[in-house]
Amino acid sequence: MKAAVVKEHGGLDVLEITEVDKPTISENEVLIQVKSIALNRLDIWVRRGLPTLKLEFPHVGASDFAGVISEVGGDVKNLNVGDRVVVNAGISCRRCYECRSGEQSLCGNFHLLGEHVWGGAAEFARVPASNILKIPDNITFTTAAASSLTALTVYRMLVTQAVVRPGQIVLVTGGGGGIGTMAVQMANALGARVIALTSTLEKENKLRELGAELVINYREDEGWSKTIYGYTGKRGVDIVVDSVGEVFWEQALRSLKKGGKLVTCGATSGFGGKTNIGLVFWKQLSILGSTMSTDKEFKEALSMVFSGKITPVIDSVLPLEQIKDAHEKLESGNVMGKVVLTID
Repeated sequence: MKAAVVKEHGGLDVLEITEVDKPTISENEVLIQVKSIALNRLDIWVRRGLPTLKLEFPHVGASDFAGVISEVGGDVKNLNVGDRVVVNAGISCRRCYECRSGEQSLCGNFHLLGEHVWGGAAEFARVPASNILKIPDNITFTTAAASSLTALTVYRMLVTQAVVRPGQIVLVTGGGGGIGTMAVQMANALGARVIALTSTLEKENKLRELGAELVINYREDEGWSKTIYGYTGKRGVDIVVDSVGEVFWEQALRSLKKGGKLVTCGATSGFGGKTNIGLVFWKQLSILGSTMSTDKEFKEALSMVFSGKITPVIDSVLPLEQIKDAHEKLESGNVMGKVVLTID
């Protein structure tokens, strides 16, 4: 089958389209004929090589994908050949205490399709049946693929970790990215007021369309936490949804009200954010980590997409053969939302 692979860690030149063996499935897996793939910053890190990541090469990346079931394992129930489906990339053991308690993302063996094992950047992909969700006929493969990882991640951040309430103020850092555009929409749909940070006029306008009542260009307003403090009547925001990390960390904490919560799911700018411990205990702040989601959260997050309450923002759609261009575009930061690849 045709696949986009890396045979070693490195720059764009290590990506190539080649023929690899079609996966064989176990009794509890399904084989998906992949139709659409959405890229994440994670794909860049996997290609470059994370410090602790150990891969067997060649490696097929991509955690977000959707397609049609082409083969079903013997023990699989309620899924059939021909079903249109989207994938939850988080793989857990299904046996440990955390998994049996419904907290699959806390599993000691938790890992991701596309990062630790082969993902969806190929004509076919093998996936545990427990990680599959059928998609309605009115939802395109492109929409489904572009929604999965971002929707489930943001849902856990806002609903489970931060326990967002109507009327609260949510600050979204990195507003123009896949997580950011999804967070602005989801917070708005859940009744919260939204402030977003971004870097260009075009992104500012789009974020307002998505429901942000205040959008701040952090390149023009370097002291944006003071702007937020003034805008909120010297109160601060209730929740910060952060995926950027180091460059925004200190000001993000200062933006919080007393008793506020910062939820982080990533650190695209680096892991060395400065934390003023005095600020944390004096303002009684909560700093919460969040990774992926539970099975229940995955289904609830995607139901918001399927019902039309939120829609992924798609920057561009390219064929799989242009994966180098897609990586380069994502790496540049000049994107609004998701970059999607399709397989004809």
